[in-house]
Amino acid sequence: MSSACSVLRRIEEVSQAVAEFLGNPAALTPAVAADLINQIELIRGAVRNLPLASGPKNDLLRRLNQAQFILQNGTLGLSAIEQLLAVLQILQLSAFKLKNRKLPCPQGFVVVHPSNRFNTLCVCR
Repeated sequence: MSSACSVLRRIEEVSQAVAEFLGNPAALTPAVAADLINQIELIRGAVRNLPLASGPKNDLLRRLNQAQFILQNGTLGLSAIEQLLAVLQILQLSAFKLKNRKLPCPQGFVVVHPSNRFNTLCVCR
């Protein structure tokens, strides 16, 4: 079973990867976008394994699906920067919603330390 902390950490990692392209959006090639889509799919799989009620779980899955859709269909009338920012906002909103759920954590303490501004700090007790 996945833990909320591991899902938050994965969201943080993908957020950081997406943010790297804000300085040079042209570097976001279809191959790189496909890799990000696959990473988000892994997050979706982990969310499916969380002990959440179906409503909140489906909400998170839909949001992550929206991020994948934006990355896959780059011609939504948005500029490359707007697409990247939209994906970042979706990921951060997903992390926020998950962080605010009171989920059981593994035995002992799990602390994910912030690594940058896209931190999804999780302290479970």
